[in-house]
Amino acid sequence: MGAALLFSLTACATGAPEEDNFPTLKFNESLTADVTAAQLEEWTVQDQLPVAPAHGGAFETMTNALRAADPAPDVVIFGDSMTQQGLDPTELGHLLSDATGDEVSVFNGASSRARWGMNLLLAQYVVSLEDPPSVALMGISTRAAERDDFYTTEGAKSPFSSMVEGCDRPHSDSWGDADVARCERDHADPLFRFRAGGDQIARAQDGESAQTSLRIKEGSRLRSDGFMIHPGVSAAEAQEISDTRMERGFPGFPTVHDEAVADFGRATELLRSHGVTVLAFEIPYTPVHQANLEEAGRDYDARRQDAAQALTAPHDVQLIPVDEFGDWWGDGDSRDAIHLAPQGATKFARQLTETPGFLEEVEAGLAD
Repeated sequence: MGAALLFSLTACATGAPEEDNFPTLKFNESLTADVTAAQLEEWTVQDQLPVAPAHGGAFETMTNALRAADPAPDVVIFGDSMTQQGLDPTELGHLLSDATGDEVSVFNGASSRARWGMNLLLAQYVVSLEDPPSVALMGISTRAAERDDFYTTEGAKSPFSSMVEGCDRPHSDSWGDADVARCERDHADPLFRFRAGGDQIARAQDGESAQTSLRIKEGSRLRSDGFMIHPGVSAAEAQEISDTRMERGFPGFPTVHDEAVADFGRATELLRSHGVTVLAFEIPYTPVHQANLEEAGRDYDARRQDAAQALTAPHDVQLIPVDEFGDWWGDGDSRDAIHLAPQGATKFARQLTETPGFLEEVEAGLAD
């Protein structure tokens, strides 16, 4: 494991934008500083604070980085943690630049545990920015077609959601009068909005800008291009992790929920209404985990790809299928049985650009 870990951490360092300093922050810290509402508003406008505290520190940092990106990205990637960790945006940008002959900037906006409710929230934020991207790449993982309970229970309740999505939402079991009241107070009162932003406000008081990169823990960081980096493991360790997961029981087949299909459609429609070309690509599990699942459940991978089609086809989104990672996959390429590590994410970027149809579709979107 030592060599794989060293390689991954080296890739993390060299791939990071030069301005990344990876600060350590405490999130959900109570606001105790003696500040005024006017100061909070001013610091927000000056990019010293986030739009508002989000449901998670990595997501908040990613949205800060997207707002601060200069130049604004030409391509923004959506998806969950498999995409967040599995597709290196800087490497993809280099490959697209080489292919098109023009400088192409790519940003990874995927986030942990996100399904399409969370990605719809991100899409609303993206189109609110001064310069939306030309292309949105929707990463479709094995579980991408499931409903987004994480969004309804946490993401939608955050001050960030209040400021981005507003308060006039359909009433449901997950959005009631108390949620509307809290949301309206987030809008009206900056001191309430930043009630759990103590550490972020301390940075602003020190004259610092809102964090655009983040140290998660030893060896794990979020870059300012939105890419999450974790150390890699050997292929044998990935196999062992997969075997251990399978010993807990078969996880069930890929599932398609109507709510996910609808949320994916709303995100697609919103982005298209702002001139963004929407494309989708599949991102599979590691070869060893896919093999275990295929052995345990008949036609598991075919069902995965059927679920991807069920999510994208109703909305006429071009889907780039990926049956499996290429023969490049091996030691150091994965973080575990499911997620890629930086070394593998760089290689997967190349595999995508070599997949039939991908470059042509992206280039057409960039040209529109």
